[in-house]
Amino acid sequence: MIRTLVTGGLLACTSIAAWGSNASPPMLNTEFQITCPGRPTMTVTNAQYGLTTVMWPGDNFQIAAGDQQSRTDNGVKVAITLFRNGDQMIVNKSDDETYFSYSGGQKLVPCSRTSEKENSTVTLQRTDASGNVES
Repeated sequence: MIRTLVTGGLLACTSIAAWGSNASPPMLNTEFQITCPGRPTMTVTNAQYGLTTVMWPGDNFQIAAGDQQSRTDNGVKVAITLFRNGDQMIVNKSDDETYFSYSGGQKLVPCSRTSEKENSTVTLQRTDASGNVES
């Protein structure tokens, strides 16, 4: 019992310290739009556990698991998201400047980006193999 209380207290202190004195808690599910030359405006959703999706008009939808943290040759921190179709999204971590590379292309295109907004989490009902809702 005491071990559980101490562990919980340490986790709470660590989380509060990580937020900083003026920072707000991290958003769990976020969404923003990017507009890049060569494709209609895309909606990017970042969900819990590193799941990222991108969709654009015409029933186009791609998914990525996590992102790769890297640095440019001049030391700028970037996050690289590789989607299943081969598209890549590169985000400058200091200013959220966003670039896109289309599958099969060799060129990064600059994108305009909206600010992030938080999405609400949707909890789906669990069903068994027959499709009956589990309680």
